Amino acid sequence: MKRLVNALLSILCFSHIVGGALAQTADPPIYSYRNGDIWKYELTSQTATQLTNWAYNGGPILSPDGSKIAYLSTSSDFVTQFEAGTASQTGGTAPSNIWVMDVATESFTLIADQAGAGGAGILRSLPSWSPDGRQLAWLQLDPNTQAVEAAQLRRHNFNNGATSTLAAGVDLGFQGSDIRMPSLRWGGGGIARLHFDFQDGAENPFLHIQFFDPVSGATKQYDLGLNESRDNTVRDFIWVNHLGRSLMALQIKDYWDLIDPLDGSRYRLRHPPRLKNHNHSAGMQLVPFSVDNGSGGWFIHWHATDGANTFDTGYKSHRVNRNNRPGLSEDGFRMAWQNSDRVATWQFGSEGGNRPVANSASRWAFPIPQPFGLVWAPTEWVTTGLLEGAQAAPSLPPAPASCNLAPLLSLGQQAVGSPGLPSRVRAGASTSADIVGQIEAGDVVNIEAGPICADGYNWYFARNSNVAGWTAEGGDGDYWLLYHIDCVNSPPIRLSATMTATIAGSRALSVRNGKGAVDTAVITVATPGDYFTITGRPECDLSGERWYPIQLDHFLGWIAAGAGDEYYIEKA
Repeated sequence: MKRLVNALLSILCFSHIVGGALAQTADPPIYSYRNGDIWKYELTSQTATQLTNWAYNGGPILSPDGSKIAYLSTSSDFVTQFEAGTASQTGGTAPSNIWVMDVATESFTLIADQAGAGGAGILRSLPSWSPDGRQLAWLQLDPNTQAVEAAQLRRHNFNNGATSTLAAGVDLGFQGSDIRMPSLRWGGGGIARLHFDFQDGAENPFLHIQFFDPVSGATKQYDLGLNESRDNTVRDFIWVNHLGRSLMALQIKDYWDLIDPLDGSRYRLRHPPRLKNHNHSAGMQLVPFSVDNGSGGWFIHWHATDGANTFDTGYKSHRVNRNNRPGLSEDGFRMAWQNSDRVATWQFGSEGGNRPVANSASRWAFPIPQPFGLVWAPTEWVTTGLLEGAQAAPSLPPAPASCNLAPLLSLGQQAVGSPGLPSRVRAGASTSADIVGQIEAGDVVNIEAGPICADGYNWYFARNSNVAGWTAEGGDGDYWLLYHIDCVNSPPIRLSATMTATIAGSRALSVRNGKGAVDTAVITVATPGDYFTITGRPECDLSGERWYPIQLDHFLGWIAAGAGDEYYIEKA
């Protein structure tokens, strides 16, 4: 096999540049995939620079803060075997390493290599950045020593340079003759991946979405209800900002569902999510409309809107979040995309024209890892906040150790004793361990370890100036330790995620599309006698009042907990 670097096509070309405005604007470079290597394109000078020279790289993947780029690189041992004809690759994942480039210095760091690999090499998924850009996660498997049911979720921390295993025994699901590593998505609700497999003697397929806690590695998974014809399978999944909460959006045919990682509740979005500049709200938002291609598949037609005007950019892709997702400029008014082995741009206000559909298949040549795309400035997905309605939450699968409550706390957080009886603190994570103290209602503790599931309870090591030891998070359907955040103008915490609450007094309360009464809109009203579910952790607004995210009927929004010593809402 000839090295693809010898097949480079013409220099990157740009189209639909309006009125010379682009040449006058300072922009970060566009980093793009091109024939197995990473290239940098300077928009102002219209010069292209090749940054890697291996021809078997995939990427780039931009960190949320724009400071680093990660990419997969097929291992040199495997490439040597592949080109010699002693190894083959027909449709799975090739053994690969993970590299990270510092954008400011263009220096490269090897994050994960093939050290200790068996003869088949270590297979790795595409890495995924943490929301703060300080960590990188990926799935990996050594087929020589590990079964597909025993993969690892690995994590690299850039603060201390350490790489560790976050979760072991990760089942990769159904695999054919070649192992294909699942993709990860890291967002505010955890690290997510899709899990496809068969049950009942390979007769009935199922599709789950699995969420890993990025601190403890604890998992939750929900059945996505794959039907017999599989026409409701998830084509892509992305983290979205929905009314201030990080939820998972699932693309299914031409519609999108939201799923809440806390309890698996699902909601149908009225409009597709929108891709916007991560650093500011000005500029356009890109809307991916799903259009039937007439052959049982779907194309993504990308439109752009500023809220008042909408334009068809003329760009089409096969997926939303994989090879062909477009990039956005720093000012948010221009987009760029990979067009075969070229890069094209479009500026807001231009009509799209008839450009060809981007097709990664023409460049699909193993063992080059995906993606084949580009990045520009950091982006994020948001929703319009409008829902069609709610669906019943699926039941949680049995916990491995029969813990009867889903853990809600994580290492490094603070917790507070809930109203009622004190919680016992023990010398070990067991009901038979010696009692060393207790946590009274209102006591604040630091969570230093856990959760550990034992004797039917999730245990945490909690400490304050009076006590240190293991305590159970809750039992009998009730949480005894609550996530703590001190809001100076609200009464003490007494509610937690998953609780059902109601109005404490006789007056109605506004449910808003964000925390606080300033710069937010009322989406519905909760009246005395209404019941609603706390769907996440509380946050303080600018005035120091505590707000909870809630679900009331099919509405998702925020409600004030109280002010001063007065409670507005209480446990039902």
